[in-house]
Amino acid sequence: MELNHSDPAYQKAMSHYLAGEWADAEKAFVALADTYPDSPFIYLILGNIRYSLGKLDEAIETYHKATAINAEYGIAFYKLGVCYYRMGRLEEALQAFSAVVAMGSESHAMAGYFVGLINLFLGKDDDAATGFADFRAKSRESLIANFYLAQLKIKHKQYSEALELLTELSNATPEFAEVHYMLGIAYYGVHNNVQAIRCFQRALDLNPEDERSKTKLTLLTDVQWP
Repeated sequence: MELNHSDPAYQKAMSHYLAGEWADAEKAFVALADTYPDSPFIYLILGNIRYSLGKLDEAIETYHKATAINAEYGIAFYKLGVCYYRMGRLEEALQAFSAVVAMGSESHAMAGYFVGLINLFLGKDDDAATGFADFRAKSRESLIANFYLAQLKIKHKQYSEALELLTELSNATPEFAEVHYMLGIAYYGVHNNVQAIRCFQRALDLNPEDERSKTKLTLLTDVQWP
C-alpha cells in the first residue's frame, strides 16, 4: 500500500516525531510499518527515531529495510553510514557512504568527506584522496577537504598541489596555525625557502609552543629560535 500522507495515524506519528517524543513516535511508526510495509520513508523515520533513542543495532536493521525497498535511497544509506561510524564499524560505514557517493547526488556531499576520513584512518591514501576530492567538488564552500587533501599531498611529496590547497585554506582561515606550518613544509618542498621561513614564523606567532616550526626555522636560518 502506498503511503497516505492524509492518514490520521501518519499525521499523529509525525507530530510525535517532530516534537521529539521518541518513545511515542517509535510505537506509532512501528504500527505504520505494518500498514505501509513497502514505504522506505517509514523505515527511514523509524531508523532516525531508534538512532535518537540510542538503539543503534535496531536503527541499522531499520535503515537496511529502507535500502532493501529502494536501493537508490541515498539518505537511508547516509544515515546507515553515520550509525555504523558512531559504532566504530568503519568498514561497514565506508560501504554505506561509498554507496551514496556512487549515486552522484549532491544532497549528501558529506558522504564523500566520511569516505575520505575513514580511508585516511585505514591508511588507504588513494581512496582517501578520492573521497575528499569528491567532497571538495560538491561542497566548494567548505574547505575542510583542503586540509586533509593537503596532508596527503605533502605525505606523497606533491608539494605544488599542496600549496594550491593550503593557500586557498589559509585565505579563509588565517589564524589556523597548522595550515601555516603545512604551507612552510610545502614551500620547503618546492625549494622556496624564503616563503617557507615566513610561513614557519607565522605558525610560531600563532602557536609559540610549536617545536616543529622552531626546529624548521633553526634549520633554515641557522638561528636558535626561543
